[in-house]
Amino acid sequence: MAAQMSQGSQPQAMENEPNPLANNWVKEKTVMLISCYEITDDAMMAKLLPIDPTLETADQSHFTWCLPNWTKLKKRELGPKFECGGSKWRVLLHPYGNQQNQHLSIHLKHGFDEGELPVHWNACVQFSLVLWNTTSPEAYISQQANFRFTVDKPDWGFTKFCELRKLLGRLGDKPSLLGNDEANITAYVRVIRDYTGVLWHTFHNSYDSKKATGFVGLKNLGSTGYLNVILQCFYFTNKFRKATYQLQHDDKSDGNTFLWALQRLFYHLQTNDQSASPLELTRALGWGPKHLFMQQDVHEMTRLLMDRFVENTTFSGIFRGKTKSYVSLDGVQQSKIENFWDISINVQNIQSLEASLTEYIRENVSEEHRANGIQKTTSGVILETLPDVLHLHLKRYAYDMPQRQLVKVNDFFAYPEEFDASPYLSADTDRSESWVYRLTGVVVHSGGVYRGRYWVFLRPAANMPFFKFDDEQVTRAMLRNAIEDNYGGEGRITNAYMLIYVRKSRINDILADVTTADVPESIRNGFLQEQEAAERLKKEQEEQHLYLQITLSSVTQFSLHDGFDLTSPKVGNSGTATLRVRKETLASELIQKVAKKMGLGHGQCTLWICINRQNGTRRPHEPLLRTNITMEQACLDVGFVGPNPHIWVETSPAGTKIPSPVPQTTDGGVMILIFIKNFDVVNQTLCGVTSLYVRKDSTVRPHILTVMQWPEDSRFSVHEEVKPSMILNVDPNSTLERAELGNGDILCVQKLVKRSEYPHNLLAKDVSQYFDNLRNERNKQKYT
Repeated sequence: MAAQMSQGSQPQAMENEPNPLANNWVKEKTVMLISCYEITDDAMMAKLLPIDPTLETADQSHFTWCLPNWTKLKKRELGPKFECGGSKWRVLLHPYGNQQNQHLSIHLKHGFDEGELPVHWNACVQFSLVLWNTTSPEAYISQQANFRFTVDKPDWGFTKFCELRKLLGRLGDKPSLLGNDEANITAYVRVIRDYTGVLWHTFHNSYDSKKATGFVGLKNLGSTGYLNVILQCFYFTNKFRKATYQLQHDDKSDGNTFLWALQRLFYHLQTNDQSASPLELTRALGWGPKHLFMQQDVHEMTRLLMDRFVENTTFSGIFRGKTKSYVSLDGVQQSKIENFWDISINVQNIQSLEASLTEYIRENVSEEHRANGIQKTTSGVILETLPDVLHLHLKRYAYDMPQRQLVKVNDFFAYPEEFDASPYLSADTDRSESWVYRLTGVVVHSGGVYRGRYWVFLRPAANMPFFKFDDEQVTRAMLRNAIEDNYGGEGRITNAYMLIYVRKSRINDILADVTTADVPESIRNGFLQEQEAAERLKKEQEEQHLYLQITLSSVTQFSLHDGFDLTSPKVGNSGTATLRVRKETLASELIQKVAKKMGLGHGQCTLWICINRQNGTRRPHEPLLRTNITMEQACLDVGFVGPNPHIWVETSPAGTKIPSPVPQTTDGGVMILIFIKNFDVVNQTLCGVTSLYVRKDSTVRPHILTVMQWPEDSRFSVHEEVKPSMILNVDPNSTLERAELGNGDILCVQKLVKRSEYPHNLLAKDVSQYFDNLRNERNKQKYT
């Protein structure tokens, strides 16, 4: 079975690996037995590894490892090294199983010693591992595989090569594999030339499109593969890209315009190392989230995008051609010349592009018998001129009458790398310049009418090969990948859907390099600013766990608030601010930052950390008096956990430089911080009035009269805001302690007036009804 045996000196084993078994002593015996049976290695190679005509062999070889004393083998054995395709190889054997004890395990692995392996080494290998009887080569078991060996994947093979019980049992009419306690293992290895660099690639996280090809792809936002294909086609029509860069628009800062979004997307593809997202472009098209998951047709979407440039003469010269459609009735002809941006041609029951174009311009003749004789009608289409970039749409969908539904036409349809279009043009068309077209793009569809996916093969420059663009993944491709592989045919659902040809005499102009100098400075600067902003945001997100994003509120914002609780985001920036500080920032440092941000002097503010109560409200809980602790610890001390604490800034009275009072004791002691709101029933308004420190054993009424500056004999009601659905009456003549009031509680006061003073459009007669109306309005907005 194997004329080449392991021989010579025993190779040095890699570190932590067993020494390979020496087996020179069986060489002559094995060769003699093999010769007797006349089994050659070439025949076994052809039998076990049939040639694939689509793959090119770089090198192939075979190597036999002779194993005497099988029962004395260790749990893991390494065979001697051999070479094939410029790489060293070894057979790895687990005679008693690898992580299991019922099957023999055999693998092929690279044979490089530590430090020898090239950094980016890889090898595409077809291999077969054969275990056979040393005296009866016809008794063998083999396994085959194709694999891309890499630095990260140094071995591949068969954990369950064969059951251990079969080693000693007869194989039908053949003897057992282990004769005389010995066996041979032959490795047949064929190294395949990898032109694309991605043969048998698994495309895990290690693949980098930019490094491998120089190009980047587009992210699929759901079902937007069709859009990615179109955008790549336009992008690699380099003359179109240059012209797009030069277009002006009304507002260059408006990120929602289609043109501005397209320019930035093109510039990202041209300069960035990461795949681009077309999300901004879809928003400029007016798409919402649901549109991103809707299947669309590539041809229809191409038309839609081209319509946006139809008035521009530069684009017209690239994509626009002219046809003349005519109808002749008894020698009287009527004709009409029209512009076209692409040509839709038939593929059903048509074998080639040439045949389809011939059918496209074929004249149709019909005759009708009339009373005055036979009436002859002729009609057809004449191609007056073709564009520099010719888009050919292949009609892969047709209505099937028997099935009464739309079906995909998967018929075989061949198209060449180059074709001469002059035979299909009008006799009057100028032929002083060649009309030969060269294929630069193939849009491929795989699937059926209602489900499938697209990718595209594109030639980025006149002298470059094709590349495959499949959403984010860009890979090198061979010519047959773009052409023959997509002809379609019976049983094949993957085939060409659109072809892009460029007039060969003008291809260098159409596909000329696009450099940074071709991009206006406004686009470059705008994109750079966006990149910097994105990088800052990314850095912030990465470091977010180290920071606290603190929201600050004060009486200024409280006085503008007309809803429940202390503040609301809708109030705006008046009286509120945010600070981003590191968690290890000391409380004393934060106090200084807050005072500076709010224009306050030293000692003119006291910070209160707010907590989230069980009833869903957020209220000041405790003043920040320990200034030598970190803000992370300060938040934990009051039971607040999270990255976004809310702090109430208690300030000195407006217009004074009096230091902000600080209660020496809080909830459990003498002083508490409460808030007062006023509900004006006449004007149907609610607003915050102030915050104040009060003794818990004091009566509510005097504080209200003082704050509101009402006369002593004023009649008013007091309610406590507990939560939106719980507004409690408070006796003004009770103490705060008896009313169970504490830090952060809110009292709503309402001056009582006569019914005759109520407004005609009375909506709320008291604060409780006012909040009910707010809740009802909020629920209405939520469910509509």
